Amino acid sequence: MSKLSLKISLFYLTGIAIILVVSLFVMHNLLVEQQVQNELKSLHQRGDSHRDVLSENIDQRTIEHVVMMEEKAITEVVILDESGQVAGASNQADEHVSQDWLNANEGIAEDDWRNEPFLASISLIDGGGSVIMLEPTEQIQSLISDLNRHFLIAALLTGIFLVLSLYFLSHLITRPLLSIRQAAGKLSEGAVITVPETKRNDEIGELALAITKISGDLHQIQKSRKAFLTSIAHELRTPITYIKGYAGLLKKEESAYGEIIYEESERLHKLIEDLFELARMEEHSFTIEPERTEMTAFIKGIIDRLQFVFDEKQITLLFTTPHTFTKKIDRNRFEQVIINLMDNALKYTPEGQTVQITVNQDRIVVIDEGPGVSEEALPFLFDRLYRVDTSRNRETGGTGLGLTIAKEIVEAHNGKITAENTSSGLSIIIDLKGVAS
Repeated sequence: MSKLSLKISLFYLTGIAIILVVSLFVMHNLLVEQQVQNELKSLHQRGDSHRDVLSENIDQRTIEHVVMMEEKAITEVVILDESGQVAGASNQADEHVSQDWLNANEGIAEDDWRNEPFLASISLIDGGGSVIMLEPTEQIQSLISDLNRHFLIAALLTGIFLVLSLYFLSHLITRPLLSIRQAAGKLSEGAVITVPETKRNDEIGELALAITKISGDLHQIQKSRKAFLTSIAHELRTPITYIKGYAGLLKKEESAYGEIIYEESERLHKLIEDLFELARMEEHSFTIEPERTEMTAFIKGIIDRLQFVFDEKQITLLFTTPHTFTKKIDRNRFEQVIINLMDNALKYTPEGQTVQITVNQDRIVVIDEGPGVSEEALPFLFDRLYRVDTSRNRETGGTGLGLTIAKEIVEAHNGKITAENTSSGLSIIIDLKGVAS
């Protein structure tokens, strides 16, 4: 079950369950109370009816007639004369008369149906005496028991309905959304997707159609962009080679203009090579050839070759590693990654500061002491042609593709590369957990 489905289900189930429990509890109590009051009212009215008959003619024959009427009924009657003595009783009901009832006034004498064996009412006879009516509480308790059973059945049926409704809610809404999310996740991989829910005639179907259309449009845009990138990079390689060659001749003649042209053509040549490399990566026409490599010695060898560049700028280069370990990498490609990261650190670290590279089993960390990157810029640091330094001055002006190429190569090895600000500068981390050992 998806997170959305779980949240909707729990919210729906909890809300309905609370409403159901409260409603059943209130309704149950009201029905029970109403039923008890009806029984008490009926019992009292029956006593009043007997009282009216006895008030007109209270003789032994009338008393026996009233007692005979109650002997076949659920209720019982006890008739007291004006001196308080029992003048008649059905089924020896006088044995159940409480002394407290004899001193009670007209009305209900006993209404505790949960704990007492009888409900009782008293009707006073004109001229003296009284009629006491009794009704066994087991009748009320049996009726309440039936009511409780009906409420339990209703609760079970409602629970089954809730479970079924939750299933259909998940099936009709959250499952299609989960399917759309999984399909949309493939958009970042450049795949053309067709969302299965496009045949639905509702809002979810419209969303699926829109995502499917976006997928086709994005694929066409990516295809055109890759073709353009490959074509422009290929077409520029030859003329820039000629420009660089002739600029080299002018440089040898100690021409100031020739030296400027040569430097700029060198910069342009590097940009074109990076574009060509990126185009090959996007078309997946490049392959990595991993081989088992002792990483500590491999990276130390690269750093040793770059040491003189850092020395020229008077930047201290520190290399630390706790132990040796091996990974399966394409050495040429991974060397390009390390060089790009070191070149980036070199550009942004001021003279007299330190660049530190730490290598262990799980990751490679390059930390410079430069100005760092704003938090807003961090998510875009590995995007192609993205430059934190928008002025593109000569001191820090690279192609803007170095970190992008590094990211593509690291991910081709099943690794991850991220960046974060530290107290001293910028830290770039290569996560090696996914790289085979």
